[in-house]
Amino acid sequence: MKTYPIFRLTISLAAGILFANTYWTGNMTWQIGILLSLLLALGALLRKPSYAGRWLFGAGTSCFMFLVGVVLTGHAWKEVEMDWSPSKQVYKGVLVESLVEKPKTFQCRVRTSGKEVLLYLPKDSLSALLKPGDELLFRAKVEENYARYLYYDGISGTAYVPANAWKKTESESLNDWKTSALRVREWLIGKYRQWGIGEEELPVLSALTLGYKGDLDKETREAYSVAGIAHVLALSGMHIGIIWFLLRWLKGGLVIPLLWAFAFIVGLEPSVVRAVVMCMLMELGRLSGSKVFSMNTLSITALFMLLYNPFYLFDVGFQLSFVAVASILFFYPLLFAFLSFKNKIFRWMWSVLCVSMAAQLGTAPLVMYYFSNFSVYFLMTNLVASVLVPFIIYGAILLVMTMPLPGLQHGVVVVLNGLVSGLNASAEWVSGLPHATFSFSVLNPLEIIVFYVMLGAWLMYGRTRRRKWLIRGLFLMACLLMLHFCLLLYCGK
Repeated sequence: MKTYPIFRLTISLAAGILFANTYWTGNMTWQIGILLSLLLALGALLRKPSYAGRWLFGAGTSCFMFLVGVVLTGHAWKEVEMDWSPSKQVYKGVLVESLVEKPKTFQCRVRTSGKEVLLYLPKDSLSALLKPGDELLFRAKVEENYARYLYYDGISGTAYVPANAWKKTESESLNDWKTSALRVREWLIGKYRQWGIGEEELPVLSALTLGYKGDLDKETREAYSVAGIAHVLALSGMHIGIIWFLLRWLKGGLVIPLLWAFAFIVGLEPSVVRAVVMCMLMELGRLSGSKVFSMNTLSITALFMLLYNPFYLFDVGFQLSFVAVASILFFYPLLFAFLSFKNKIFRWMWSVLCVSMAAQLGTAPLVMYYFSNFSVYFLMTNLVASVLVPFIIYGAILLVMTMPLPGLQHGVVVVLNGLVSGLNASAEWVSGLPHATFSFSVLNPLEIIVFYVMLGAWLMYGRTRRRKWLIRGLFLMACLLMLHFCLLLYCGK
């Protein structure tokens, strides 16, 4: 912990967020009072530092970050909570995101009365034409959320609006930066279709390059999930890293603005923001001649993201993203050292497999907790994806760049369709193999905690080769198995 001071602060902040989320009462007065008192005490300790009092300063800093998490979470809850009228009312709102197509309705994210709600409009020719920034008048009874994950996403309520109970106003559409970015994304998706991207390839290409997953059907999502490559459909560090590698050929001053421009276009998703911040820190380190990619870099990114929005902590993508990167940082060197290859191709393949194994090792308990399954052939499919995805992303960039050259662009379209089709075919083939996935339900968050403590013991054994860590790892493994079987018996499964 001494090696990673920012990590310690981030853990304290996260603990405060979890505490406030569980025991939030709506009263922040005493929390702010204690926070200010601690701040004054820490200031006094800084003015008269002493070696004997260093533990006091450390404990005080951790408590301060804990209370910061409590206060920020309370403020976030106040921002999203709303007492909606029990009867139907007329509201005016602005569409803040692209439509999401459902089996019988269009889902619209609308900002009204200073809050954001999800409206469900019947599918028809009028609702299909709505764009981000359009202003609506609608009459509905807005219901409070019963699912917490909607609150975490900033949604204060939901409502179904019949076809005759809404209309688009004549006011000019909102043109803030987010709306403009979403319109650019919609324009690019329309261009993909216009340029000749196939109907089966278009949803995957839109997800891979623009972060739009609204057109992905259930079968495609299921195939990618069973094959163990569902993560490629969600923009994350892998995609940003591929783009960053290409942009590094430019002058340093252009790389960071271009990465943020891309993040804005795809809607500033938590996984994208995390990846861009990390790339920005690494780019700054590269320009200064130092290497800054470490656990502290990851912790700084998490710290600032949670300070900006404490509800990020409950985003599944945020959790999987950070855990995967942390696991790669710790376990990749150990796994890669097991085998040594002189051949560059074999060494690269082994490197890709080690990255995949390290990421899966860290995210396995979360995947089983949230999704209750685990992919058996993830190594094989991740090797295929690591080859095809960079070419698909670079192909999409080339597709846009060749707009003035229709003949050359047509050739890029043919190649791009082939690459995406190959990725789809590999996911479908692997998902159809016998025993491609198995179910293993993690029943309680306590199991996840014990698993990660056990993982830490194995990590220490791999680094130090001390027998005590081996014994602790085996003991924790036995505890984990006993805990799981006890929970199975308690739940009657």
